[in-house]
Amino acid sequence: MLNRVVSNSVTVILFSLLVISGSTFVNAFYQDEEILKTLLVYNFVTGEEAVKNKIVDALKNVEKAKKIVSGAQKLNPADEKKLNGNAYWVLARIAQELRENDAAVGFYNKFLIDAKNLGSGQKMAAGYGPLIQILFDSKKYKECEKLCSEFLDITLEDEAAFIPIIRLKPVVFRRMVLCQSRLGEIDKAIERVEKLYKDQPDNWLNLELKARILREAGRISDAEKTYQDLVVKIGADKRLGKEEKEEFLEEIKYTLSNVYVELKKIDKAAEILKALVEKNPENPTYHNDLGYIWADNDLNLEEAEKLIRRAIEIERGLRKKIKNLKPEFDKDNSAYLDSLAWVLYKKKDYNEAKKLLLEAVKDEEGQHIEIMDHLGDIHSALGEKAEAIKVWKEALNFAGSSKREQDKKKEVEKKIEKNK
Repeated sequence: MLNRVVSNSVTVILFSLLVISGSTFVNAFYQDEEILKTLLVYNFVTGEEAVKNKIVDALKNVEKAKKIVSGAQKLNPADEKKLNGNAYWVLARIAQELRENDAAVGFYNKFLIDAKNLGSGQKMAAGYGPLIQILFDSKKYKECEKLCSEFLDITLEDEAAFIPIIRLKPVVFRRMVLCQSRLGEIDKAIERVEKLYKDQPDNWLNLELKARILREAGRISDAEKTYQDLVVKIGADKRLGKEEKEEFLEEIKYTLSNVYVELKKIDKAAEILKALVEKNPENPTYHNDLGYIWADNDLNLEEAEKLIRRAIEIERGLRKKIKNLKPEFDKDNSAYLDSLAWVLYKKKDYNEAKKLLLEAVKDEEGQHIEIMDHLGDIHSALGEKAEAIKVWKEALNFAGSSKREQDKKKEVEKKIEKNK
């Protein structure tokens, strides 16, 4: 009797829902069915070009793409089993393009289940690579380290299938060491990378990794020496072609300029950046950085402003060349807006500087402790004490784990205390 009453009640409730909501319930049902049909098509998408085309096609309608990703996450276990690795690979790539990282992680993990069942080294490498990168970029260093370790333990009896795994292992090992560094295990990380460099003295990528860890650990003088050694090492590497060598040297010299800034060797940093600007007159980053370090150190303010404005102008030109650029991405770089605001602050044009920074912090990239600290300074200069304290307090939430950002956090805390 009780079971029959419950059954009848359910029938009444369902009927009432249909009457009240009209076709909404039915439409939702068919919408789910349509999403499942789309996902089942993904089962048969193979080959990089086909996958790329499918992703491009899906992203033509961002809202629809988001519904597909959301619908795939809500599938019941029976429908989940209808999808294979190909479908989850496409879904992971779409989710990644949408910056829905949690969804992408879930899909990559499902893709890896299929890859492991197939014993495909190529698919395993293809799945682990982006999954490790997402976790690292999301600052989930403990999870990333665990996943790296898991990948490094993979062995396959089929030698041919194992080749993609072997090729990726050095990259994954370096990523694992960086995770350990970010987790505060500095000595362990440096010990591992030094052993690696000792075993492979011709592989200067290991020296670059050591330099990066030293810098992140705040051992800036040691990092300076290591980067200088790295410049010599790359310059002497006869295996590199001329263009390839110049590209690597440019990247390392640019990083070295940032190290010089941290050591307050502004003249040395400016010397490198001036050479990079001269060699790459259409590179906005070099223009911005040279302008910013001059402004930050009260040097050449007029020239600094010209350089930064030129950086913004160059980047706007580059954006115009991108076909079908979505409106949400057609915006000025928040770091460049901060640089321009900072030089205007130094020139005591506080109101204009404030406008630029309020625009910069709207963007996710602009929600950085240094940029928000600058906004607090400008509020303070304008006599807006309450606004300054509010922004500085908010800035503390955006301090990263690097020594530089932790030092900046301490500076901001002192400003809050001083202005209470």
